[in-house]
Amino acid sequence: MAFNVSRRDFLKVSGAIAAAAVVEVGSSPIAHAAPTQVKRWFKGNLHMHNQWSDGEPLPEWAIDWYKSHGYDFICPSDHNLFQSEKLRFDGFGFENPPSDLAPFKNETSLWKVISPKTAWAKLTQKTVDETIAKFGNDSVRTITVGDKTYVRMTPYAELERMFAEPGKFLMVPGYEQTGGCENGQQVHVNFINVRDVFPYISAETPKEILERTFAKGQELYAGQNYFFMANHPLWRYYDYSPNDLIAMPQIRVFELNNNGFGDYDGHPQGWKPEKFWDVVNAHRAAHDQPLLLAMGSDDRHSYTSPPKAWCMVRAANLAIEDVMAAIQAGDMYASNGLDFADLQFDGKTLSVKIDVREEGAYRIMFIGTKKDYDPACRSIEVEKGPRNPARKIDLYSDSIGVVLDTVEGVEGSYTLKADDLYVRAKIVKIGPKLRPDWESAPAAWTQAYR
Repeated sequence: MAFNVSRRDFLKVSGAIAAAAVVEVGSSPIAHAAPTQVKRWFKGNLHMHNQWSDGEPLPEWAIDWYKSHGYDFICPSDHNLFQSEKLRFDGFGFENPPSDLAPFKNETSLWKVISPKTAWAKLTQKTVDETIAKFGNDSVRTITVGDKTYVRMTPYAELERMFAEPGKFLMVPGYEQTGGCENGQQVHVNFINVRDVFPYISAETPKEILERTFAKGQELYAGQNYFFMANHPLWRYYDYSPNDLIAMPQIRVFELNNNGFGDYDGHPQGWKPEKFWDVVNAHRAAHDQPLLLAMGSDDRHSYTSPPKAWCMVRAANLAIEDVMAAIQAGDMYASNGLDFADLQFDGKTLSVKIDVREEGAYRIMFIGTKKDYDPACRSIEVEKGPRNPARKIDLYSDSIGVVLDTVEGVEGSYTLKADDLYVRAKIVKIGPKLRPDWESAPAAWTQAYR
């Protein structure tokens, strides 16, 4: 289905909303619920991995981590497959068919081989032992064929029965669809709230991959309540451009917080995710198109380091319909450590208040683009080097994504001026390790409003 949600559908899901307070999705993400429809913030992560594809832990260990660390909802979005009951021995990055299928008669799900050494997409005995230590001896099923020991991956339906609790913890089905170009550029997207998967897509350009992937989703998931999220544009090295999303206004969500350059070094003139976001939204606002929404995501493969980011969604209930409606309406923000005590947009003024949990100095930056910005784009060709692949990088004017106002403190507001295209707010805790753009931490980002 298309990402845009109709006003009628939004009202149906969200309850009675005062008509005068509603602003169209393309203009302003937030609609204010009537007093009888109390909403609250829910913490979630819609991009994570486990041994179903190339994450380190077994699925129950990974999901338990989020549930035990205060998350309200998650999507176990493994690469190019859904955690189905289908019997299989291959997946994203691995293929290990048994020499004898007889021991697997009447068995279901994906089975992976225990590897004697650690490597990408490999399952180790250490991972198995960690799961047994947490969930007991019966939590891991194995079958040995010859010199290979196979471990059964727990499918989604069983995981949902294990972990989902109405009103307490929500699981959302989905997966990460990947595609690539001959020159190594990768385009990854998440399909959220779906259970069917289509094959890897190859094309000459990232734009073609995005177009074909989006169209295939519309065909396969017609009539379903799902959404499409464009993942980590920086990874592996400026792999798709703001111009690609300018050309595709139907793409409504992208990952603001996620992977950087992998093993590569960023180009000194290259854009960063906040700049990417502002470039797209400057064009969309100037052409009266729906604004691009930013998602905080984790994309966790290894669970030894802290999570990169998450999303906070304001909904009436912890249910798929309510969470999906809130995301589609843009009633959410991205965070990697700060929260909003209050966040409101009344159609003209964006007002925010920081939820202060630690002493310190805080800053609110109101960021936007003026109507007279320079839309010109020029490109540079970057040759392959020891720390980067060859790429064409699009460059944009400094007049896009400027600080409109700054408040030193925990509460502030900004009223749109006649020459503003949009405004968004970013909050940070000031400290010696404060960095620019998406790498600011701790920080949080509102959506853009107009």
